[in-house]
Amino acid sequence: MTTPSAAQAAPPGNAGVFGVGQVVLTQPDAVGHRVWFGVLASADAAGSSRGRFWFRHLLPDGSVLAQGWAEVTCLQVTGDVALFTAVVPEGVGVVKNHAFAMKVIDGGARPDQVAFIQAGGGPDRPPARCIDFDVEHPGQPYHQVRAGGYAVHGG
Repeated sequence: MTTPSAAQAAPPGNAGVFGVGQVVLTQPDAVGHRVWFGVLASADAAGSSRGRFWFRHLLPDGSVLAQGWAEVTCLQVTGDVALFTAVVPEGVGVVKNHAFAMKVIDGGARPDQVAFIQAGGGPDRPPARCIDFDVEHPGQPYHQVRAGGYAVHGG
């Protein structure tokens, strides 16, 4: 994955999030897993969101557990925080109706942070709306971005 430039992120007047970052998971079933997330997304004043999200999940030995892309279906930006949802299109990937909901905190001079959940795998299309983890999933772990980073900007 390559990091998109600021000029590619969002047209003037739009809110956006862009960048590529790596986190190392610490949950008991995934200790030491390295996950790269890339995003290039924008939303206009009317609330229309567009963009692309990429993921690559590596096991501790470096082998690939999962990788692919999804379409951004929702983006909300408040200050240095971006909430977005990305849904893997039909026919892409091995899990039907797979979605990611993410919260990205642009740390400025400090490391960025991300929180995320995955949904899907069933016959129903996952929700395309944005999810605020602190409201709907309290206690969701935040991961410090160890390599790369993100830029979040309002419209």
